[in-house]
Amino acid sequence: MAEFDFRSPELSDREWIEPLLLQSGFRGCLYTFGNNYVWKDVYNVKICRYRDFYLLQNRDNSDIPRFLYPAGSGDIRALITDLRGYCYSMGHELLMTANKECTAHLVDMFPGITAVPDRDGFDYVYESADLAELKGRKYHSKRNHLNRFYENDWKFEEICSSNIDCCFEVLDKWLSDTSDVEKTTEADVVRRSLADYFALGYRGGILYVNGVPQAFTFGEHSAADTFVVHAEKALLEYQGAYTAVNCEFAKRLAFDYRYINREEDAGSEGLRKAKLSYHPAFMEEKYFISFGGTT
Repeated sequence: MAEFDFRSPELSDREWIEPLLLQSGFRGCLYTFGNNYVWKDVYNVKICRYRDFYLLQNRDNSDIPRFLYPAGSGDIRALITDLRGYCYSMGHELLMTANKECTAHLVDMFPGITAVPDRDGFDYVYESADLAELKGRKYHSKRNHLNRFYENDWKFEEICSSNIDCCFEVLDKWLSDTSDVEKTTEADVVRRSLADYFALGYRGGILYVNGVPQAFTFGEHSAADTFVVHAEKALLEYQGAYTAVNCEFAKRLAFDYRYINREEDAGSEGLRKAKLSYHPAFMEEKYFISFGGTT
C-alpha cells in the first residue's frame, strides 16, 4: 500500500509547493500557499509531496480528513486509487473537494462516486478591469460611493516594511467593534498573514484619509492570470472606503492579472449580497465528493 507522509506546512514549503500550484493553473483560493499556511491551525491542515503532486488534507469539524484535488502532474487515476487505499486502511472513505472541471473528470474515472455542490464555498471571480474601472450602469452606485470617498484628502500606498504596522492598526480598530467569535478567528489569521507577509510573497495596499490608515487589502496569485484577495478590511468612518480600497488595488497592483478572485461568502447573506453587487465574471464552483466504501 502507498505511504503518505502528511505533516503541518512550514514557510519553507512554499519553494516547492508554489511551482506545482502554478503548473496546475487552478484559479480557486484554496490553491494558494498562503491560504493553506495561515489557516493550518484552524482547519488542521496537513500536506504531503507524493511523486509530482502536492496533496493537502484538512479536518473541518470532523475526525475524517477531506482532501483537496491534487495539484501537480502525473497519473491522477493511480494517485486517487492510492489515496482511496490509504483512507480505507484507516477505516473511512475518501472525501475530496474539487472544482467543477475536476469533479467531472473524477466522475468519469470513478463511476458511482457522489458530488454535491458547496455553494457557500464558491469563489467569486471578477475581471480585473471591471473592478478597476467600474464602468457602466451596473456599477452606478459603486461610482457614487467612490466619488463620495474621493472628496476626502486620501492616498493609497503599496504595503512595505515601513508601513505594514498600519495594517495592524486598522485590524485592531476593525475588531474592537465586534465580539463575534468567527471574526476574532479571522482577525487572528490576518495577523498571522501580516506577520509573515513578505515571506509569503503577498502583495497589497493601504488606504489613508488625512494621513490616517483607514483600509488595507492583500493577497497572492493562484493561476498565472488570477490574483486572489485574501483579506480586505476597512473602517466605517468614511463612506466608500471599501469600494475605494478595492478599486485602487485593482487599478494599481493587480493590473497584470486578468482576473481577481475575492474568495467565497461562507454562507453569509451579507457577504453574498456584497460580492454579487460587484458582478462576478464567473463563479469558481467547488464540490464535495464522496468516493464511498471502506474496503
